Amino acid sequence: MPDGAKAARDDAGSVSASHSSSSHSALDAALGAVRFAAIAPIFAASFQLSLFCNPRDALRLDQRARLSTSYVWARFMTRTVMNVRLKLAPGSRELCRERKVVYLCNHRAWSDFFVDVYSTEGRAFTMSRMLVAYAFPLFMAPAMFVGAVFGFNRDGVRDKEQLNRDLDAHFETFHDSYGGVVIYPEGTRNIRDYSLPLKRGMLRYAHTRRMSVQVICTAGKERVFSSHLVSAERDCVLPIYFSDAIHADEYPDFEDFYNEVRARWDDAWEGANGVRERDLESLPDYAPKELLVKASPRADIVAATGAILTVASLAFTYMAFTRFVYY
Repeated sequence: MPDGAKAARDDAGSVSASHSSSSHSALDAALGAVRFAAIAPIFAASFQLSLFCNPRDALRLDQRARLSTSYVWARFMTRTVMNVRLKLAPGSRELCRERKVVYLCNHRAWSDFFVDVYSTEGRAFTMSRMLVAYAFPLFMAPAMFVGAVFGFNRDGVRDKEQLNRDLDAHFETFHDSYGGVVIYPEGTRNIRDYSLPLKRGMLRYAHTRRMSVQVICTAGKERVFSSHLVSAERDCVLPIYFSDAIHADEYPDFEDFYNEVRARWDDAWEGANGVRERDLESLPDYAPKELLVKASPRADIVAATGAILTVASLAFTYMAFTRFVYY
């Protein structure tokens, strides 16, 4: 075959392969957007749905111990809805289960909220901007009512000491349910392949309160449910890395404490993001333990209200549908 013809054939093959790859990517993006549109309303009502779908542990008027409300919700979204599986990255430690722990997690997408609560066994409430409450009031209202979410206005934080006092009060009010808090120290969503500098505000809080800190990095959460990418995907397998716990009372100087946290953060980031796709299935599964907490009237109110709203919504949908059909 002449060199010119061979080159033309190779070029045609390259163009064809490129076109096929582009078409495949476009199809994946379209399917991801469709899945996102289907999952978004489920996520919006997920708190009520999770309790309604788990009546055995959601509603116990006799006040016996039951599964953490946060754990029930996070398991519902992570396992039932999205079927995410977590794999322990090489070198990972175990979840720190002490009281008063600050869990530092990487912020990738909306799926962070349920994946990170699930991975911490529902032991921690989440700090979230109040902006989320405006986007998902049906989710945020009951979540804040039972203490699962601590809402704050990031742009309006003028008095940091007042914020710290509010956090202290939140811990005190919900001490039977939550012994820790999940925060995102980079301060914003980050889907880059490198970490951003860590904000110092909550680390100073942990240091002054002599709390323990643990870094938890999970790679690939943006594949699960992402508003930024407008995409969702079920059956994802994600590597997770738990650092050793860092105890603030062992570091009198804040800068030493911060540098140690930063070092552990970098290790966890590399540990989770350094796992190759083909090695995932060979890693050990991470299965959170079920956390039992004291039943609370707040959770019972949310569970009962969620059940009523769900039944009312189904009834309204049925009546609207039958009226449309027979109109």
